[in-house]
Amino acid sequence: MASVNGHVVDKWAAIAGRWQFTPTAARYGGPGETRTPHLVGLAKASPRFRDGIIECRIKLSRTERTAAGLFFGFQSEDSPYMAAVIGAFGYAYSAVEFRRGSGWFSVASAGLLSNLSPDVSYHLRVTVTGQSIRMTVDDVEVLSSVAPSPLQGTGFGLYTWDDAEVEFADVRISSSAPRVFVIMPFSEPYDTLYREVIHPVASNLQFKVVRVDEISGPGIILQDIQRQIEDSEAVVAEISTQNPNVFYELGYAHALRKPAILLVRGEEVKTMPFDVRSYRAIVYDDSIGGKKRVERNLEQHLKAILGE
Repeated sequence: MASVNGHVVDKWAAIAGRWQFTPTAARYGGPGETRTPHLVGLAKASPRFRDGIIECRIKLSRTERTAAGLFFGFQSEDSPYMAAVIGAFGYAYSAVEFRRGSGWFSVASAGLLSNLSPDVSYHLRVTVTGQSIRMTVDDVEVLSSVAPSPLQGTGFGLYTWDDAEVEFADVRISSSAPRVFVIMPFSEPYDTLYREVIHPVASNLQFKVVRVDEISGPGIILQDIQRQIEDSEAVVAEISTQNPNVFYELGYAHALRKPAILLVRGEEVKTMPFDVRSYRAIVYDDSIGGKKRVERNLEQHLKAILGE
């Protein structure tokens, strides 16, 4: 039987539907008196969650039309958020996204719905790293996907669809440090900027800081870069040199709607390309006072990304 690790979650608030809670389990009993057209059941957990692992055991009373899983990236019922679920959109396993005004959409799906069985306890584990989402069931990875846009909130909890009873047990979380990916040339004075400003400021805010030249192991470097950008909460890009590699990586981050903090030397501001001129940038110089200003501004930007 699959093991469940991490810290136990034992405090809940019923956001939608009828729920019963115990210290180690939760039972969804249907939509209740205020039956909604969407039949969504939501129970929000007390801790905040951004990056890491959420896991639980799920038992469906029926598999036809019923879906259940874990939601995350939650701010409110009206804001976008995601869920990893067993049984949805006609598949056994799905990553789904809620969009305000439009409802639920499938991001990735796998497996035949007919392979699920009622009254069987499935161990669901969801790993969230930036916009990367991996879903395992009974210790087997069943799908991996990238969220269309960064997750907005830090709320998470239990998700159901339909009016059938669903049992959840042993809900646990294991949090990990959010990542920031640094895009810049590998030469002076940018190495010093990275070493003395970017890395210490981000590390002090509990970010894991990654630069592509620090990645080790086999593989194609372009794929490594794309994966690191997908796994990050934000990117920091030094664009003074207008390096083609820097702009390619920044473009990929923009395609994912990733928060991007731009750094540019004061004398290069007027030469910034039109496509990025409308983005806010931290302008700096190499003086002692300039270092203090860029440290302060970078810290403010990173705190905003964390929601502080």
